[in-house]
Amino acid sequence: MERTAKQLFEKISLSKKENTKLYYNFFEDKNHGDALHQAVYDAFEKIFKSVK
Repeated sequence: MERTAKQLFEKISLSKKENTKLYYNFFEDKNHGDALHQAVYDAFEKIFKSVK
């Protein structure tokens, strides 16, 4: 699954808009069942990160 996710990230990166930010993070210590929870948490942190 890691290879497929990385390929998707690379394809999206080629066509992203100038003001779009993309992130890819592989959770080595997570399995299929708990990676989603960590990924969603990380995504919300990036989206709603407060500027200090």
